[in-house]
Amino acid sequence: MMIKSILFIFLFSNLYSQFGDIDITYEYNSRLIKDNKTYILEEFNELIKNYLKISTFSSENNDLNIPLKIHIIYEKIHFTGENDFNKLSCQLFLTNKSDQYYYVKNINFPYFKGKTIYHNPTFFDPISSFFDYYAYLFIAGELDSYELFLGGSYYQKCIDICNIAIDSGYSSTWSNFEDSIKNLKNNEDLRLARYNFYYCLDMINSEKIDIDDLKSTMKTFINNIKSVYDKFGYDKNTLKFINAYHIEIADLLNMLELEDELLFLLNFDSKNKNIYESYIK
Repeated sequence: MMIKSILFIFLFSNLYSQFGDIDITYEYNSRLIKDNKTYILEEFNELIKNYLKISTFSSENNDLNIPLKIHIIYEKIHFTGENDFNKLSCQLFLTNKSDQYYYVKNINFPYFKGKTIYHNPTFFDPISSFFDYYAYLFIAGELDSYELFLGGSYYQKCIDICNIAIDSGYSSTWSNFEDSIKNLKNNEDLRLARYNFYYCLDMINSEKIDIDDLKSTMKTFINNIKSVYDKFGYDKNTLKFINAYHIEIADLLNMLELEDELLFLLNFDSKNKNIYESYIK
């Protein structure tokens, strides 16, 4: 009976998971971590993958199917005895395999044999709260692409986790997280730009394309980017978004004969200037 109950919980929870393909890879410091201890790292990877799969982060959005790629660079396993340990030190790279990607360093996870984690956003746990924060962040960005500012409540959930963490005595790391998420949530011009761009992608893939609407929206998209630049200069989140879709953006602008907009990107996004130059006559 217990096995059936656990299986039912897993299957039921998985139906309401917001994440589809979850790919977790790792590397480790071979000077500090012996090969015969890597099973500890693999068990931690599996714990995180299962947690993200079975937890319900958004009961009202149960079909998002967001892909995740998490790469963990393990720096040290903190042993308290020959086979006993209580902490992992690492760096992480997390992405939705498109326009959202984040790098985090100097992270310490309390971890020991038999450690379990549960999704409870009202309680701070150094492991589950960390991955809750990024789960909400990816969901917020995904929802913002569906409807204007739709992801706002999930950016707020990230802020709420930061506040709980700071109140729990973890202010050094989580104060930086709070600053980052507030900057992203309050950057409404970037959120407008993302929505307008995805609106254009949806139109391109639809059966009927309204060229006038498409052209107008792409002009608005570039104006949104210009507004970000006027307020914040070379904002890193904006540059990440443009870099993820620079080929699609350039294709659209070229197709719509928006050469002034291409010229703006040529100067704004120097990393991909060769792409823009190839379209400019």
